[in-house]
Amino acid sequence: MKSLFTSLAGFAASVSLLGNSFAAPVGDGASCSVTKRSDDYFSIVGVQGTGIHPRLELRQLERDVETWNLFIQALARFQDMDQKDKLSYFQFAGIHGAPFIDWDGVKGEGPYGYCAHSSNLFGTWHRPYLAGFEQVLHDLATEIVNEFPEGDTKKRYQECAKRLRLPYWDWAIDPQNDEGVMPASLRRPTASVTFPNGTSGEIRNPLEAYVFHPLNPEDFPLENTQFGNWKTTIRWPFDPQDPNATSRNDAVNGRIGAQQPNNRDMLYKLLTVYQPFNQWSNKGNGGKIGNLETLHDGIHFSFGSGHMGLPETAAFDPAFWVHHCNVDRIMALYMHRYPDTFVEPAKQSEGTYTFPKDSIQDASSPLTPFHMNAKGDLWTSTTSRDTTSFGYTYPELMGNPDNDTLTLTINRLYKTQTQGLNKNNTLTTLTKRNETADAIDWMAEVNMPSDIQVTYSVRAFLGNFEKDPKKWAEDPNYVGQVASFSGPRRESDVIVTANIALTEPLAKKYKDGELKSLEKQQVLEYLKENFHWRIQQADLAEIPKDNTPKGLNVTVLSVPIHLPNSETEVPTWIGEFEYHPEIKGD
Repeated sequence: MKSLFTSLAGFAASVSLLGNSFAAPVGDGASCSVTKRSDDYFSIVGVQGTGIHPRLELRQLERDVETWNLFIQALARFQDMDQKDKLSYFQFAGIHGAPFIDWDGVKGEGPYGYCAHSSNLFGTWHRPYLAGFEQVLHDLATEIVNEFPEGDTKKRYQECAKRLRLPYWDWAIDPQNDEGVMPASLRRPTASVTFPNGTSGEIRNPLEAYVFHPLNPEDFPLENTQFGNWKTTIRWPFDPQDPNATSRNDAVNGRIGAQQPNNRDMLYKLLTVYQPFNQWSNKGNGGKIGNLETLHDGIHFSFGSGHMGLPETAAFDPAFWVHHCNVDRIMALYMHRYPDTFVEPAKQSEGTYTFPKDSIQDASSPLTPFHMNAKGDLWTSTTSRDTTSFGYTYPELMGNPDNDTLTLTINRLYKTQTQGLNKNNTLTTLTKRNETADAIDWMAEVNMPSDIQVTYSVRAFLGNFEKDPKKWAEDPNYVGQVASFSGPRRESDVIVTANIALTEPLAKKYKDGELKSLEKQQVLEYLKENFHWRIQQADLAEIPKDNTPKGLNVTVLSVPIHLPNSETEVPTWIGEFEYHPEIKGD
């Protein structure tokens, strides 16, 4: 994995140099100067005039010392803007949910944000949202560069500003070192920077938290929460009802680390098993193997009952932006791999600030409140389909790779060590073609109501596990979850279907000697005794099984799988799902 990460970094850098060859100089010609604020519509155009550059993985960007220095200072300046300013960090975050007010002149009503959840617009709505955020961030970086004295250092920083884009956080890739899945840059309380005048110092780390200035409790009219008392964004508070709660960043890192293998497996399936875009992209349109929104929900759940754990408050946490940048990247990879499927008309299972529940939305529906121009035209899924319209791409898509090249990249990033079980072997890639089933893929299918007014998950285990729910996320026998990101104001009748991977955990049990054979009947007997599932809220409280939400059920299934013969192919299910209801999961 390290070699690919390094090669992607080099590839992105080389193509970025090509982009610089036709880029406009960084100076006063920013994409939309943040100093030009008025009652006019804010035209979201992304970063223009500097070429098409890749958004980089957070840790990859950090290795570029000067660009990272510029990014951190620009993000800090963004967060320091007057909260009444339309282009402030506070107001951008508020578009997603609280404080439920109009933005950029787009009228709405109700205690909802503009964001479309459980919707065919889920993925595409966030694209101009991120692009607008990135646009202001870039403009602030340009302001900072213009404060440098003339000379070679300023010229270097001008080049940094040209290629600076919002980074993404890849929470599915195998950890590169002992840092864990959640980069230390998201957890440190301070950041070291070099200022334009050449002096160095420590500043509050703008990736670790947002500090409200001021905190207005009326901005967060959310029942039974402490958001009106927390002066900074909080991650996984030990007691979510404590008005003086603090973040537990290292604990979040542990939770996300324990979930990473299942996130990687779910992501790999989403990128290699075809589903129509509506089913693939969101949890409101009936997909059977999981979807992008449900995968995204699990990351929010891992932050507990802090700001990231509730749709109305999530965007105030800086982790939201690098998380959603990765979600946008995944959508871009999928759209490149399957270019012939896109947003289709669909009824909305939930309402938003601007469109009602049960309305029909499609690729031409306005993605409110994001304006394309000063005339007031709004972005749509169709007009935002191409990332280069906003001045960015992703490392894996540089050079417009063919499908074999992209598949090779996906395999090297996310392919699981074990893709199938067959007798006493664990199988990955074959050396000879075989037209029959090579192995069996094992999963637990989870059906769960999307909205029970709390963010919650179904967790699965292989073997005995801790009775204390607070310890479940890092239990040695924990194997994965399916989560739903929700809150007290959300209501729908959506049933989410997704899968928890069991093949690789079973292979590990076999290697450890706990599972004596990988033959199908032996695996079934093992699962009858050792497969368990439980329901847990974001505040870590267990939802007892005798109070299981209506429509929630978990069933182990197996499916014959044909394994790839090369690194440019992917595993293929070649039979029907076989359900095993005799495995109760008690």
